[in-house]
Amino acid sequence: MKLDTLSHAELFDEISDLAKEQGVTSQDMWNELVQEVLDSHLEMGELDKDMDLQNLRTVLSAMWEEYKREASAELDGMIEDKNNPDSTEQQF
Repeated sequence: MKLDTLSHAELFDEISDLAKEQGVTSQDMWNELVQEVLDSHLEMGELDKDMDLQNLRTVLSAMWEEYKREASAELDGMIEDKNNPDSTEQQF
């Protein structure tokens, strides 16, 4: 499988999921994760060395703000659910 079958959105989703699991809280941590994911796809042969990987890295690194907004919205939603007595989740 080559990267042209993966969209920026799919890569962003993969990186976002990993970022949530790893507790990424800064731009530097995000950039490191972007590099790790791209390196992993390169090692698995899913990326071609001849591709413009620098541009791809730049685009994905710039998506930090989008990730931060989404992660913040999800966290706010979880906090609101815990404080909502009408939530379907039982509280003891």
